[in-house]
Order: sequence, then structure tokens, then C-alpha cells
Amino acid sequence: MAPKVVALQSFTSAVDTVAERHDRVPAVGSRARIELDREHEYSVVSTWEKPITDCHTFGAMSLRAATDNVRGFGTLFTSGQPPLYPHLVLGRSAFEGAVVSEWLSELSVEPLERIKRGLCEQLYSAKEIEDLNLQPGTPSRVDEWVAVARSFGWTPNLSRSRPILDGTKRPRLSDGIVKLAGSAENSRIGDLLFSRLSAVDHVTWFGLQWAIHLDQATADESSRTATVAIGADGVQVSIIGFYLVRALRTAAMARFDLMGWNDAEWEEDAKRALALERIFAETVVRANRSSA
Repeated sequence: MAPKVVALQSFTSAVDTVAERHDRVPAVGSRARIELDREHEYSVVSTWEKPITDCHTFGAMSLRAATDNVRGFGTLFTSGQPPLYPHLVLGRSAFEGAVVSEWLSELSVEPLERIKRGLCEQLYSAKEIEDLNLQPGTPSRVDEWVAVARSFGWTPNLSRSRPILDGTKRPRLSDGIVKLAGSAENSRIGDLLFSRLSAVDHVTWFGLQWAIHLDQATADESSRTATVAIGADGVQVSIIGFYLVRALRTAAMARFDLMGWNDAEWEEDAKRALALERIFAETVVRANRSSA
């Protein structure tokens, strides 16, 4: 894993430095700049003072979270004792961050749709705070954001865990993984990754079995017991690594396209990330051939 970890760390650093290289300011002529120049048209609609600015910020922070989790995924393998489960928990968080960031930064959506997506995030956050009673005695932020939604003419649905505004809602993680991976719409990779990683995160037996290798069991007939190998499987790690790099690369490209930061240096970094994806894929292919 050592060479892959080095490449993974290099890629996450590259994602982080793009914004810094452009002083975190949208380029002139970029879609983000055009939206910001029209922000006054939307800020007068409700009490939300900077709807476009905030939506761009949410996209930035969710990408930062995804990048940090991918970095952590790799760092866990630099220790003397490789992880059994933490890398899978970080992987799930990284996928969610990448999916949300791409959704918030999607280049083709109109400004009002971007605001609607950002408002879904505001409602989601406010609802979490209210459900946990973290700020007792204070005015309901949920009510405030519901009022904002109605000012725009949108009808909020808060009956589910994640708010819906006239059909707009945070995408299902499994669907988002499929999109970021560039897989066919009927691909099951999103469901398979999401369910397995969630199972690990929720400490279910299905998830915990990921680290148990029954094919390497040694039976002791006298005691009627068996010893099984426990550890991270290189093929499984490579599969997760492949999809993590691809998801982060795609989410980052969406963000940088929106901000006008898709420069020559980033294009070279993206090519190196694509090469890393191939390395992960080749590891899986070689392992499958040797076991056939």
C-alpha cells in the first residue's frame, strides 16, 4: 500500500491547493462569479442575506470534508498496525462529502436551483439541532428557514430525515456514488458500497465480517474450534480506494469548473489521479486472476 498511500496523499494535497492557488476567489467569467454578481436579486427575496455565497461555501466545505477523509483513509495504512474498520468508516464519510459537494456545485443548475439545494442543507442542519435540543430556549432555526423557503415560493417537506423542497432533496448516497463513478444508472456499485460501509459504521455483523477471512480458517478437530484470519484485505481496500479517488476527482472537477479554477496544473493532478485509479484497478484484476 505504501506507493498508493503516497500517491493518495499527493492527490488530496493537490485538491486542497487549487483554491489557495486562486486565492479562493471565483475567476472572472466563471459560473460562480456570474451567480455572485446577481446575488442581490435573490437576497432581497427573503431574510437570507447571502444565499449564493453560502451555497458556494457549503460546496467548498463538503469537498474539504471529503478530501480530508480520503487523506485519513490513506494515512491509516502508514501505521505499524493496518486498520480493520476505521478506513471503511472514513470511506463512507468521504463518499457522502463528495456526493454532497458535487450536488451543490453542479455547473449546469440554475441559480434558484442551487439556492434551493443550499436551503435543503440549511434546513437539514437546523432540524438536527432542533431534534437534539442543542439550543433550548432559542427561536427555532427550522421555522426561520421554512419562512425563507416560503418567501421563494417553495413548499418544505420536513416529514423525512432529510428535508425536501418541491422535489429537491439531498441525493441518495448510493445514487451519488454511481454518478461520481461514471457507472451506468442501473449499476449496483452504489448500493453495494453504501450498504457494506454503512454496515461497518453501524457495527452490524454483516459489516464486521468484512475483516474476517473464512477462506483462511484452520480447523482444530480435537477442540471442535477453528481459527480464522482477521485483517484488512488488499483487494477490498483497492476497490474502495479506486472508487474514493474517482469520486473525489469528479467532485473536485465539478467544484473547480463552477469556480473557474480548472487550470493546467489541476488538469495534470487529475491525470495523476486517473493513473492512481488504474493502479487500484490493476491490483484487483491481478488478485482475481491469481485466485482463478
